Amino acid sequence: MKKIFFAVLSLFSTFTYAKCKVPDSLEGLAFQNMIDPHYSSINPNAGAIERITYHTDTYKARVINDRTIGPFKGLYTYRVLDEDNGVGLYQGYESKPFNKLGHTVVFKCLTNNYGLAIFTQQSGENEEKSRQNSIFYTIIRR
Repeated sequence: MKKIFFAVLSLFSTFTYAKCKVPDSLEGLAFQNMIDPHYSSINPNAGAIERITYHTDTYKARVINDRTIGPFKGLYTYRVLDEDNGVGLYQGYESKPFNKLGHTVVFKCLTNNYGLAIFTQQSGENEEKSRQNSIFYTIIRR
């Protein structure tokens, strides 16, 4: 039994520490995201599958499994936080200048085309309270 446990543990650690990179830029990319339905019951988008396309400093997101949600458009900035560990930070804004942050997404790659992310919605004019959800992302177009 111990051998099986350690074999599974070593397999998991291989995936956890696999060398991967988040994109240097989101411009021109398209993502398909699956939002975890169990993470936050206050998030109305929990369980949604969304497709996001990124341009120079704008994005467009549409939920493909529920046509009553969205589409959403906005502005963003993005940067790689930790190249060696595959971590990137996306910051979404409602308008220019980029001084009122609306939401953030922290990306952590598992492969160069797939990974996990944490979405955090800030409270403010359009949202009465902050909320958070986890996302499984896949880059579907480079």
